[in-house]
Amino acid sequence: MAPGAAPLVVDAIFEERYWYPDEGGVVWLAGYQPVDPADGSYLSRDDPELAGRGLRVAAVAGAARFHAEALGSEQAAPGRPLELRRDRDNPHDPNAVAVHLAGTGAEQVGFVPRELAVELAPELDEGTEWSALCLREQRRSPREPRTGLTMLLGRSAKIELREVSRARPR
Repeated sequence: MAPGAAPLVVDAIFEERYWYPDEGGVVWLAGYQPVDPADGSYLSRDDPELAGRGLRVAAVAGAARFHAEALGSEQAAPGRPLELRRDRDNPHDPNAVAVHLAGTGAEQVGFVPRELAVELAPELDEGTEWSALCLREQRRSPREPRTGLTMLLGRSAKIELREVSRARPR
């Protein structure tokens, strides 16, 4: 982060709950949900408030299928920073952006989804700083291993979550 540059601060609440996807099944979600700083209401992944601040919410692609060991690391817990690295030599996607755990070893945990990597890759190539952190984890139950991650990405050198009290409904 450039000297004196402030991190991008995102208000969020912490939740743990079961989710029942439309396609069937049950998923345990634990982690943070961004909220509007003005009124505390929930912000969906496609909310213009997030996009207007240079923020994106996306699943980490390929995490459970190809990076299960890294996915199980404490470094992949909600709120932990992630590193984005361009993967220009990827034979499957010239816009590939790999997602790595932050810190020692920096194992890969997956990729930025293709539809978002198309937007991020040129910016990363031009030197625009993007950062990421683990927003939520998915499991079959609270006692099972992680099966996926949702990340928060921001056009900034650093993102910080500011945990606030429960959101108020819109």
